[in-house]
Amino acid sequence: MTGLEQRAIAALHSVKMPEKNWHARRAKFLYEMLHKSPYVKLHSTSAGDLWFLVWTYRRQIADRQVVAQANEIVNGALSLEFT
Repeated sequence: MTGLEQRAIAALHSVKMPEKNWHARRAKFLYEMLHKSPYVKLHSTSAGDLWFLVWTYRRQIADRQVVAQANEIVNGALSLEFT
């Protein structure tokens, strides 16, 4: 995974999420993956989930570059890559 993806996963670790949906479970899975295999390339599904979660919880994330990347993927030209 890229350095920006690593920063995004680390930022999600401090975000408060509802426990009753898949968001917290997926963020925990990504965080565990970061610590076990930090240089493994994320699959498109995991990358899509990561940027969706960053975008969803962007108000709780202080890293502006991470939030800007999520915005570009969700709303910009890169959004077509995950469809």
